[in-house]
Amino acid sequence: MRKIAFTLVLMLVFGSAFAQSSKDSVKSSTQSSEVVITQPEFKGGIEKMYEYITTNFQYPDEAKKRSVRGKLEVEFTVEKSGDITYVGILKGIDYSIDEEVLRLLKAMPRWTPATKNGEPVRYKVSMPITIRASRRQKSSQELNTNYEEL
Repeated sequence: MRKIAFTLVLMLVFGSAFAQSSKDSVKSSTQSSEVVITQPEFKGGIEKMYEYITTNFQYPDEAKKRSVRGKLEVEFTVEKSGDITYVGILKGIDYSIDEEVLRLLKAMPRWTPATKNGEPVRYKVSMPITIRASRRQKSSQELNTNYEEL
């Protein structure tokens, strides 16, 4: 029953978290040519990113004792190589949770980089992460990602 409830929570979060698929491309016409931009993507897609976060997030003991929950705003840059750099918290909720999220983002595996007309480009990604403590003292995360070419 717990697995079913957890799966339903993930489906609800997953269904509403991303307004746009990471494989979507943006086309913009200029006077002489068309620019095609594809967004960066966590290798394996959104499902693998959820798996990475839920598997590796360690709810800090002191935050667990206080039942800390809330929404963080994070940002990072996906380099042309797919490496994650310039990781930061735009809006934190608790020092210990903020530090855990920073640790998690810095340790993230390489992404597939964004492209502009087929060439890799740097992209800034920002996303809110909602942390909720459940009765079993585990957490679930809700992600919504915004992409911005650098």
